[in-house]
Amino acid sequence: MSKGEIVMGALAPHPPHLVYAENPPQNEATSEGGWEELRWGYERLRESLSDRDYDVIIVHTPHWATFIGTHFLGVDNFKSLSVDPIFPNLFRYNYDLKVDVELSRAIHDNAADSGLLVKMMENPNFR
Repeated sequence: MSKGEIVMGALAPHPPHLVYAENPPQNEATSEGGWEELRWGYERLRESLSDRDYDVIIVHTPHWATFIGTHFLGVDNFKSLSVDPIFPNLFRYNYDLKVDVELSRAIHDNAADSGLLVKMMENPNFR
């Protein structure tokens, strides 16, 4: 793996709210918005990335109790229907996510070596 550099960072809330707020065609339920300021912030972030040279975007979404550990995706491709476990009829969308498993594993291993509680998610049916 070649060595690179971090060209940007952002502290942001859990992204699926944006998927829901935008009403893209892969959503089953539709929304009347409610996350405009958050969505606008992500739009500004997207614009600021447009003039940067980067190879990968790493997303850390601390939407669960992260003190019990951090999960890293360990499958090349995740493709399924995401269904919210609490509101299954409110928040559903189809996703198709490509993962750089080599990079994910390297970050996982570095975090584990540093004493952090981590787990590689290698179940292709994980949602």
